[in-house]
Amino acid sequence: MSMQLRHAFDSEKLVSCLNDAIIIGHVSYSTAKVWVRSKHRGKHYIVLSDTPIQPDEINIDASDTYSALQIGFSKVSSVTLDDTTDRTDCVEFQNLQPSTRYWVALIADRSVPARRQWRSGYEIPATFKTQQTNAKSLVFGFFSCHDPYKKGHGPEDIFLDIHNRLNELNGDFVIAGGDQVYVDSSTKEFDVWRWVTNNKEQLKPYFEAQDQAGLIKALSYFYRFIYRLYWQSAHFQKLVRSFPTYMIWDDHEIMDGWGSLTEDELSDKLDTLFEWEDSEFNLFIAHAMFHAAAQVYHEYQHSHNPTTPTLPHTSLANSQWDYSFTHNLASFYVLDQRGHHKFQNPAGYDLLGSSQFSRLSHWFENIPSTAKAIFIVSPVPVVHWSCTVVNMADLGSYKDDFRDEWDHEANHQERNELLDLAFNASQKHQIPVVFLSGDVHCAASFKLKRRSNSGTVYQFTASGVTRKPAPFVSKAISCAKGALSGCDVLTTFERLAFGTQNNFGIMKLFVEGEQTHLVAEHISTTDEEDETLIKQVRLV
Repeated sequence: MSMQLRHAFDSEKLVSCLNDAIIIGHVSYSTAKVWVRSKHRGKHYIVLSDTPIQPDEINIDASDTYSALQIGFSKVSSVTLDDTTDRTDCVEFQNLQPSTRYWVALIADRSVPARRQWRSGYEIPATFKTQQTNAKSLVFGFFSCHDPYKKGHGPEDIFLDIHNRLNELNGDFVIAGGDQVYVDSSTKEFDVWRWVTNNKEQLKPYFEAQDQAGLIKALSYFYRFIYRLYWQSAHFQKLVRSFPTYMIWDDHEIMDGWGSLTEDELSDKLDTLFEWEDSEFNLFIAHAMFHAAAQVYHEYQHSHNPTTPTLPHTSLANSQWDYSFTHNLASFYVLDQRGHHKFQNPAGYDLLGSSQFSRLSHWFENIPSTAKAIFIVSPVPVVHWSCTVVNMADLGSYKDDFRDEWDHEANHQERNELLDLAFNASQKHQIPVVFLSGDVHCAASFKLKRRSNSGTVYQFTASGVTRKPAPFVSKAISCAKGALSGCDVLTTFERLAFGTQNNFGIMKLFVEGEQTHLVAEHISTTDEEDETLIKQVRLV
């Protein structure tokens, strides 16, 4: 079956969207992932150089472009970009030198009908440095919740602030901790789910033919448009082409509160006003939308993370989006809280799923002795809101948001097991465990302790990089100190910092002699766009 959906996004020419782009992905001592997108279909080349790229010195007009590039660059990889992946691709370069800076460019083959062959990396540099084998310091950035179309949003200049702060501190990489796009934007013309709800008649032929693959293919167009729209910012592009960038999705790459609704509640989301429709039809659409969201998430985000056995084009049941990576001073695990999130999951582990939790447990058993800190990216914070608010709000319109929370009573057992892993690892290795989170549109730091355990666990949240921050009342329902509810072992927390401005975070870990220091920075923008406020929190 084949049909062409007509929708609001057909007027893409009316808005500015991403065309040519480079993202530096996972970088180790000897490897680097490089993601690219071109405006044009066809054969392209991704080139790597150990010196700044000078386009005038490379003869790409030669009849054999590939041979010419091999002479001019350290490494060359050819890719064929087409519409099956929205003209994106990601390659991994091998056998690089440690602690070495490289420059990257994207070049179109002569067969591509483009006015210029140099597509990206030739005017504004794209560059990265491989890891240092004996590094004594680690500096990385963290941000989440990018929505420049929300009323009252913050300026996209904040991505330049992240870039400049990392540059100033000789930063290593940046982590994007969720909601890098909002497919259910509050701006109605960019809300995928709103369009589907209002135009379900166009989707009925797919349902009648049970052509889920065809519907996924059609819906992927919507999701790709949102990525191109949200990521076109010059400041965002400068950041992700200047520092290795690790990403993980949260609910807004799919829909608000994905995984926190029952099947009946999910069906209700797609009912139109005054019309309760066939739930089988609604769920057919909803599950196709999740598949489309997952496919496009893989294309734009996950493909440049450390490689996992994700199968975006086949069964999602066994797909893995959680991953780990290492630095000389620290171990990182990035949790996926959406791909297998299922409220009231009969198998338990509603937030992570049993397979992911098993992988995480095994990873905790193999922390290297050289690690000075453990960082766990949890898109939703382990501690933030008052547990009373979280569980009472389950009855109202915010139930999906609060069911996402680790402190919701439905998630207590899973959270307790997670904290057991964290505290035991901290005690065993005598190093801090830090949860890095977004989601809540506030900046916050918490310290967690247990009487029966010498380990120390921290919660660091940087959220609302451009998304409108939560109102000041958020501080009133975020407890300053107390004990976590539903814990088998008394676990106390103390708030160290809090903020409700647009913000991002910086983490600084360094060794001086026998001393290890860990300092967190909450960096927020003020009403004056050319000013930033830095609040430092010493963790170790």
